Amino acid sequence: MAALVGLCLMSCTALQPPPLSPSSFPLVGTLSSAARAQVIQSRTADVQTLAAVLAVSYTVGKHHGTFDMIVNYAAPDSVRFTALKDMLLSTQVLFDLLFTGETYRLLVRDDKGEQSSQGTVTQFAQAYPTFRTFFLVGEAFFLPGFDGQGQPPRFNAAGTRLTTRLRSGVRARWLSRPDTLEITQACLTWQTEEETVPLRLRYAAYRRIDAYYIPYSVTVRDRRLGFTAQSVVKSVEINAPLAPGAFDFTP
Repeated sequence: MAALVGLCLMSCTALQPPPLSPSSFPLVGTLSSAARAQVIQSRTADVQTLAAVLAVSYTVGKHHGTFDMIVNYAAPDSVRFTALKDMLLSTQVLFDLLFTGETYRLLVRDDKGEQSSQGTVTQFAQAYPTFRTFFLVGEAFFLPGFDGQGQPPRFNAAGTRLTTRLRSGVRARWLSRPDTLEITQACLTWQTEEETVPLRLRYAAYRRIDAYYIPYSVTVRDRRLGFTAQSVVKSVEINAPLAPGAFDFTP
């Protein structure tokens, strides 16, 4: 077990900064660790709602595919992921996943028909490993540097690596550019009694939406599952009223 944990930690500490390229973020200059933490926290604070449509491509083992996904988020703890696939004459829901507080509801439609379930988020992460990424990553899909407890991030001495704790309980370690504090990568570590699961994320193509910077390209990888997904934002709104029934769930 100790060796396994060591390998997982190495996968996080091995984060390497990419070559610097033009950034959408302003230069931050020389700042103290406390000032850097304040900058990062300001980029995720006060997001009350978010609605987005994403184009997703994925690979799971030897299987791969594409779908569109609607994301609805309302602070502090409601988020819904609805995956859609255009068919010949209609649009089909592939899965519909809602997290509200400590509970989840899941609807899946596949070749076996329609299956639905509900329960606690702890049960969900264990029972549905192919969907666990949505719970573990949560707000980090669209708010890099987010802290689920509302605490400022902790920086290393160089001021380029920071640590937070997501609402799911996952420990998040982020790599940022030294000149702008643009977060480019993350390693999330989920610890259970049986295993330590690392997830890797890469962020790119940031755009400014109102007072916030949103990564328009996000890649997430779960090596344990052989899972890789890349999402590209097609549209996004922040702090705008959500559609009526955004969290209504009717299987």
